[in-house]
Amino acid sequence: MKILAAFGLYFLWCLSNLILKPKKLSCDELYEREVAKGKFDSNTYQSMKKVQFNLNSKYGYTLSCELLGEDNLKKENSKKNIAILCHGFTCAKCVSLIYARLFLEMDFAVVIYDQRNHGLSGKAHTTMGYYERYDLKKVVDWCYRHYGNDINIVTHGESMGAATVLMHLEIDKRVKCTIADCGYSDLMELLKYQLMSFYRLPQVLLIPVNIITFLRAGFCYQDVSPIRAVRRTNVPILFIHGKNDHYVPTKMSVNMYQAKKSSKELYLVENAGHGENCLVNPEEYKKRLERFLRAYL
Repeated sequence: MKILAAFGLYFLWCLSNLILKPKKLSCDELYEREVAKGKFDSNTYQSMKKVQFNLNSKYGYTLSCELLGEDNLKKENSKKNIAILCHGFTCAKCVSLIYARLFLEMDFAVVIYDQRNHGLSGKAHTTMGYYERYDLKKVVDWCYRHYGNDINIVTHGESMGAATVLMHLEIDKRVKCTIADCGYSDLMELLKYQLMSFYRLPQVLLIPVNIITFLRAGFCYQDVSPIRAVRRTNVPILFIHGKNDHYVPTKMSVNMYQAKKSSKELYLVENAGHGENCLVNPEEYKKRLERFLRAYL
């Protein structure tokens, strides 16, 4: 009996690790993968002027950050626009370069950074946006500290990064616009869907796994609810989702769009799976992005 109980606890611990300590590719492997997919040109990126810096998280680890296009902030008679890009689950800041190019072409400066427990940033439990939003606030603080109070901050997130930028709106009123690409509306609902769809496991397992997660990391799955933040914010949000996304259901972005009272746009991308929206149709993606920013920035 004790052996069965120990095995059951170990199994539940392993399930909690799928979120708290996910397996990830190295930074070099991710970089090579993104280049191979055609998401950005390596030579162009290597030749860019970069400002690399680290920030201290309030939770005791460092955040590895990089500023691109700083010269765009020094142009005369131009707005000081800064886009902060948040990558997704098991990724790193190089994955954001496909979006960085679009913002740089619009004369933005761009900050990309590794979220906690990813890339070159410090190790801590991954919390799917719950604690990550406070790290994003640290990045916003850095931008204001270095470039003054007259800057315009735009946040962009993909998948878990979308949850991060949306939940960040609850704690920071300085963001002018937000783009949420293939984000989930509620972590508990997402996990219920994924547990059944990918693992064929009963949803009731989430009850003990949620308790273990709280004891280990100090948050519950139901605490991660971007749709709750969407209902409360007045910041304009562009929701983007692929119609063929089977990892995070498309309806989650649709539900968030419907939940937001005003200042919102929705772009559903044909033939795009999870995280493929800009890759499948980069020209339309850029057009929608430019139109949204012109309307609200």
